Amino acid sequence: MFQYYQWNVIIGIMIPFFAAFAAAMVLGPFVIRMLKREKAAQTEREEGPESHKKKGGTPTMGGFIFLIPTLVITFAWMFGFGKSFGDLEENVAILIMTAGFGLIGFLDDYIKVIKHRNLGLTVVQKLLLQFAVTAFFAFYMERFTDAGLAMRIPFMRGAEGPLIVELGWLQYPLLFIVTLGTVNGTNFTDGVDGLCGQVTAVVAAFLTVAAFLFRGGVTPAPAAMCGALLGYLFYNVYPGRVMMGDTGSLAIGGFIVGAAYVLRIPLFIPLFGIIYLVEVLSVVLQVGYFKLTHGKRIFRMAPIHHHYELGGWSETRVVYMFTLVTIFGCIAAFGGFR
Repeated sequence: MFQYYQWNVIIGIMIPFFAAFAAAMVLGPFVIRMLKREKAAQTEREEGPESHKKKGGTPTMGGFIFLIPTLVITFAWMFGFGKSFGDLEENVAILIMTAGFGLIGFLDDYIKVIKHRNLGLTVVQKLLLQFAVTAFFAFYMERFTDAGLAMRIPFMRGAEGPLIVELGWLQYPLLFIVTLGTVNGTNFTDGVDGLCGQVTAVVAAFLTVAAFLFRGGVTPAPAAMCGALLGYLFYNVYPGRVMMGDTGSLAIGGFIVGAAYVLRIPLFIPLFGIIYLVEVLSVVLQVGYFKLTHGKRIFRMAPIHHHYELGGWSETRVVYMFTLVTIFGCIAAFGGFR
């Protein structure tokens, strides 16, 4: 029985992974042509690195290249062959956050690059939409899944196994804090060709392995995301032919939060998602220090990947080093499963 279960879990990893990879590879050229036809072009900040000015005109909203395969293949797998041994409700929970935040990102991108109206959604509109998606996710997790909003404490064990806590009403504000921090982190990380995609592919692989170890029926969603991101990177690594836009970066943030809560490891995000954390902190510190000192800066530019670019690092070196840090963070997170 054990071997049969493990074989089913392995199938639930391999098929969604390779199917999503192939779908992203096939979908890429069609999405890029459509974005060019709609003139959905990247606009670089005037105050950004000089080397980024040449990216102006590159199609954005390319997150559809990995978002559509992730959603469709996970959904098809769970309601098709995989429904006999997958955790349907938990995979749907991950898709709720992925699709919900992807939709918010799409609306923001659509207003900015298609309608050419201001800077997209206002801060209030974004927060209200993010609040609505997160609130629905919280309701769904409590009502339809076994995981709820309980959390495993890193590096600690109870008398009978991992130390898992429930915080009562405090778990709801904590969920919103974790969500906003993670989504902003993934959004800030999307600033160099291949950076957010490659870092998140490593994170998705980590989440797939964690699901395999602790909740095998949850593997299809992270496996599909990992495969789809690798397919997307074929078009996004330097020099990128397409950018993911908020459509992709916000969907990634939602995916990470959804998967982490389903696996009960949201407190592990600062470990395996260390790059997202550092990116957010670099912006917060830069802005705060700038205001306190009336114009002085800690970094050459924030988010921090721009600091290294202005220090002479190439985009490929930034991606390589940040991916390496992510791998070390994932290893540390595995250590937290003790």
